[in-house]
Amino acid sequence: MSLYFRFAASIAALSPIALAAAQNAPDLADLVGARAAGAETQMEARGYRATGASTVRDTKFTFWWNNRKQACVSVSTVEGRYVSIQPVPPGNCDSGSSSVSPGQAVSASPENAGSLVLVCYGAGTRPTTTSTPQYRWNSDKQKWDWSTTVQSTMEGFSSDVQIEIYGDHGRIHLGPSLIPPIHSGGSNGWWDLDNLIVSPNQIAASYRLNGLNKPKITVDRRTGRIELRAITNFSGQCDIGDWSQGKRRF
Repeated sequence: MSLYFRFAASIAALSPIALAAAQNAPDLADLVGARAAGAETQMEARGYRATGASTVRDTKFTFWWNNRKQACVSVSTVEGRYVSIQPVPPGNCDSGSSSVSPGQAVSASPENAGSLVLVCYGAGTRPTTTSTPQYRWNSDKQKWDWSTTVQSTMEGFSSDVQIEIYGDHGRIHLGPSLIPPIHSGGSNGWWDLDNLIVSPNQIAASYRLNGLNKPKITVDRRTGRIELRAITNFSGQCDIGDWSQGKRRF
């Protein structure tokens, strides 16, 4: 399991209320927005030491352990600045067992039972309309006029999807291309998962975008393939775990 995957699973292990209310660690809140180089010095001055780091797309995640407080925090860095500092379960810092440089990854611990986060990237199709100008004979005016013909078509798009599962509950975060103009029930791009079933080899669920649009989700845990099926369709590949020796990807 990748270090980022460990971090994501730890966030999923929090209760839904904690997920919604998570804030920057109070004693480190003043470092949010600071340049990473100077902020790392401040972290060390306040009793924290780095235990590992990983980079996902344009974000670097670094874990810091405070032995006096017995606390672990995750720092997100984008473009050289700290953008968030979140408290996470101590296991993400390996209980502070050893100090390593911020760029060094640490070995993964066993997956957090009942908790999972998938980060997926892919492409899909969605309905759209196109307007085509045409030159037609106007029988009322007895002359040729320009008119517009509107046709329903399908267009392709690329997007990302994130799924969080904690126990028997879960939620999905959709990229803008997957959110229709008319929708309800979402919160900052997140929708609750309904009819969630997690088996050793597959994850299945649904979510409600509006009264008529209730996409269904299937994820193959062996291949990492995700499928979303509704008015808008999407398929992609999820962030992999340990694929060695025939194990599941996550």
